[in-house]
Amino acid sequence: MDEALSDEVSLTYLAEQDVAVPGRELAEELHDKEYAGLVRFLLLQGATWAEAQDAAQEAFTSMCRPGTRITRARAWLRTVAWRSWIKQQVRWEDSCAEMHEAHLSLKWDTPAHAAELCEEARHVVRLLSGLPPKQRAAMAWHMDGFTTEESARAMGTSSAAVRQNLARARAALKAGLGLGEVSPAGNAREGEVS
Repeated sequence: MDEALSDEVSLTYLAEQDVAVPGRELAEELHDKEYAGLVRFLLLQGATWAEAQDAAQEAFTSMCRPGTRITRARAWLRTVAWRSWIKQQVRWEDSCAEMHEAHLSLKWDTPAHAAELCEEARHVVRLLSGLPPKQRAAMAWHMDGFTTEESARAMGTSSAAVRQNLARARAALKAGLGLGEVSPAGNAREGEVS
């Protein structure tokens, strides 16, 4: 298949078009473009800096396994990295329990991030960390540019549940930023949709 590819068509483009592409070649092409975004995605989920880097590296390592062929590479990477991070958090006997309740530490900033994040961005990250896990997950997938259908597939839930969790997360963020009135159900943990 590699011989058939023209120089103008990238493996990344093909992988996002539902064409199965060899994982190792795709990993080489994507690593520099996607690694930082993948780590950020995990940080917004509640991972520590070290956990996010370990899970991102595990996702790229998994991509390089012999015989691996991948479609929808960005979603595949985030799904594998997220599952790797969850495995770091959950003991075997707890693996069937509800989604992990992360305790987000805002000390994940590297010197580069500290310089890039303004006070308002830090406040938004603090607000995101206070969201219930399913709302935080829906928001993280959305912030990385995925549709509700793609997010639902990756999260193992329905599109309606993702839309509802996104709406509640947005309402909670608006309230936290003082941008409008929110109904009481907007940020209640028991208001999550599975």
